[in-house]
Amino acid sequence: MKYRFNVIMTDEDYLEYNKFQLIRSPYGKKQLRNLRISLTVLFGASVLLSLIVGGLSAEYLLTAVIPLAILYIIMQAVCKRFLAWSLKGQLKMMKKSGKPCYSPDSVMEFYEDCFTEITPDNKTEQRYSAIERISFVDGKVIYIHINNLLAYVLPLNCFESKEQYESFSEFVKGKCDKVDIY
Repeated sequence: MKYRFNVIMTDEDYLEYNKFQLIRSPYGKKQLRNLRISLTVLFGASVLLSLIVGGLSAEYLLTAVIPLAILYIIMQAVCKRFLAWSLKGQLKMMKKSGKPCYSPDSVMEFYEDCFTEITPDNKTEQRYSAIERISFVDGKVIYIHINNLLAYVLPLNCFESKEQYESFSEFVKGKCDKVDIY
C-alpha cells in the first residue's frame, strides 16, 4: 500500500462537491451552458410570439417585450446562484429522508495498480484506468472522478501534512491523463 487516508466527510464537504460538480466542473459547465441557451431560445420565442400577437406598437413593447427582457437578464444573472440554492434544498430533503447521500467515514487505500474505498457498508475497488479525471480544487480538496456522477472526495483534512498532500498529488497525477487544477 502506497497511501492510506481516513476520510471524514461533512455535509459542507458534500455540498461543496455538488456545487463544484454543478457549476465549475466540465460536466456542470456544459449543463449550465445548455440551460442558458434554452433560456435564450425560450425568451426569443416568447418575444417573437408577443410581437406577432401584439404588433410593433410602442405601448406593447413597453408592456410586454421590455418586462420579458428584464426577466431574461435577471434569470441569466442569477442562474448559478439559483442552481446552488436549489441544490442545497435538495440535499436537505435527502438528509431528512433518513438515507444519507454519502458515507461520512471511509478509508481510502491507494496501491500501485488500484485504489480501494472502505466504508462501514461496503468496499469498492477501482483500477486507475477507471478514473476519468482528477480535479484539484483551490488546494483544499481532490476529486477523483470515475464518471460525471461519481467521484471520490479527499478533503485536505485527511492528509497528515502538506508534504503528504504534495507527494500524493504527484502520485495520483501520474495515474490519470486528465488533471484539472482550479
